[in-house]
Amino acid sequence: MARWEELVTAVPKQAGARLEDAAATTLVRALLGTQEEQLTLLRQLHRDVKALQEGPFHAGRIHLEAALKPHRTRDEQLELLKAARNSFTDALGMERDKARVSLTALHLGFCWLLLGAEKDAREWVQMAHRTAVESMKDILEEAAHDKGLTRNRLLDPALNFFIFFTSAATLGAGYLFWDRVISKRTDKVLRRALVQLECLADYVDTVGEIRVRLGELPATVPRYELSHGLDEGQFLSRITIRKLLSDKEAMYFNGRETRKVTWNDKERSEVITRELL
Repeated sequence: MARWEELVTAVPKQAGARLEDAAATTLVRALLGTQEEQLTLLRQLHRDVKALQEGPFHAGRIHLEAALKPHRTRDEQLELLKAARNSFTDALGMERDKARVSLTALHLGFCWLLLGAEKDAREWVQMAHRTAVESMKDILEEAAHDKGLTRNRLLDPALNFFIFFTSAATLGAGYLFWDRVISKRTDKVLRRALVQLECLADYVDTVGEIRVRLGELPATVPRYELSHGLDEGQFLSRITIRKLLSDKEAMYFNGRETRKVTWNDKERSEVITRELL
């Protein structure tokens, strides 16, 4: 079983370099070896793993495994790589979940790389990176909007009125009680999301490193960081995804809005933006 970092190191550093047989074999073995990492990631995200264990995605893996057989001729290997690429393309067309789309696109990128089409490889790996980040954003959005006590769009407003009424009637004592109840509920929701986001963030970092290994300039590959904060009661109250644009510019997404922040030695500016994270 291989880990994500082993997959990164298996990608050749030199952009434009032709994959030799030994390098190709190492790359395919590393990709196939990350299957357990991929399944673990999907399970932690509470995603169905069957799509990776059967159907066209699984067929693509079988073709890659067959290409590793020592008795294969170069022409046979190329045909099997093309068959794997076609299988992953079919799998992508059937997929809707963004995390699984990202994993499938990553496999497609490596198939194109092994076939010598490095530009196509970079485009597919970029897609894998982008859709993984979109999956992170979706998780945070869902958590940010899942702070109601009942998760019922009709009952929650009524409960909010009840909270306000009891707080006013008790001269604020009720507010302190309900504030703690809501903080505990928010903490539970955000901690569940944070576990998922941290797992996905490791994968996002991996794909970002692969983009650099494939020849993209490090400054052009977005970097992402997670941060979180606690309230006065030590309950988790916020999670933020930060996209580093440069040494003096970043975007922050908290599940509800995106802010673009720029700074220098003298001042800092912050604006709400509709730009994609």
